[in-house]
Amino acid sequence: MSDHSLSDPQALVCAGVRIPPQPAVLAQLFELLAAGDFDIRRVAQVVAADAGLAALLFKLAASPIYAKGRRAESLEQVLQVVGVQQSFNLARAIGLEAAIGGDRRVLEAFWLRSGDIARIAAQVAADRVAVCNVFPDQAYLAAIFQDCGVPLLAERFPDYGNLKSHAAGNAPWASMIDEDRRYDTDHCVVGYLVARHWKLPDFVADAIRCHHELAGLGEHRVRSLVAILMIAQEIHCREQGVHNAEWFGVADLVVSELGLDPDGLDEYCEEIRDRFLEGR
Repeated sequence: MSDHSLSDPQALVCAGVRIPPQPAVLAQLFELLAAGDFDIRRVAQVVAADAGLAALLFKLAASPIYAKGRRAESLEQVLQVVGVQQSFNLARAIGLEAAIGGDRRVLEAFWLRSGDIARIAAQVAADRVAVCNVFPDQAYLAAIFQDCGVPLLAERFPDYGNLKSHAAGNAPWASMIDEDRRYDTDHCVVGYLVARHWKLPDFVADAIRCHHELAGLGEHRVRSLVAILMIAQEIHCREQGVHNAEWFGVADLVVSELGLDPDGLDEYCEEIRDRFLEGR
């Protein structure tokens, strides 16, 4: 990660890297919650103004993590099942895709991958919440935002990476991580700045900034959230049959941080993968 970029984040803006604004519906929700207005009816009215957001919240509320045998029939029920603050976090994750924009066909595979990793991360967080104190909506939010710097850097720098090749499956996603070393910033820094601009919780923004670095992280929830993101990435790679070069160097740290049995790691990954596939 570039120390220069971290010490001078405005350099990104001066260099023409676009930090996308929050959609209006999210700004309205933020104002409500910042004022302490958790009235479910009022929040539901704001969410209902964005049909796409409402539909995706219904879908997430029906997932095994939240539904627990209950089917939400209205937005108010969705907010009751998931929780108002948790729904707001999920709404921010959902809103990012539309805010970044670009060629939908090119970015479709990118967002599909991000969404799959986010759902896996939410499953891991739900399973390890007593150990990590990280909740499913927080893990989902971090997983969606962690790589959002990739399309933003590709938008700014023509030689950053060929999104079309990646979207078509003609190049490994991991090579984009290597490419950002050429610049005076990287996708972790850009994702962190977007997270701060969108007023994500501090520990979530810090985890996005450090999502390739687990050793040496101090704050417990940041460390735990990074570990959740790392194992979610590994489970996704296993499900896709893709080698995860990063995993070998961090596996022991992740297992320790999440309180997992090292001998049962493969079985645990398979169990989370099965839950993820069941909830698709």
